[in-house]
Amino acid sequence: MKWTVDRIENHIAVCETQNGGFLDIKLDALPNGVKEGDVLDIRVDRDETEKRKEKMNGLMNSLFNT
Repeated sequence: MKWTVDRIENHIAVCETQNGGFLDIKLDALPNGVKEGDVLDIRVDRDETEKRKEKMNGLMNSLFNT
């Protein structure tokens, strides 16, 4: 999914979606240096998601199985 930064107003990036809609995203939630006209590639990182789930499961197991 790709979004285009249409404009930046008051620390908010107004992004146009592929279907022509718009989303407001706080600039601090985006990579540093994002500017008008930049294209954001939004994707799910399945490998990283699985690693974090495993880490959290390990932490929870160590907390509750002591």
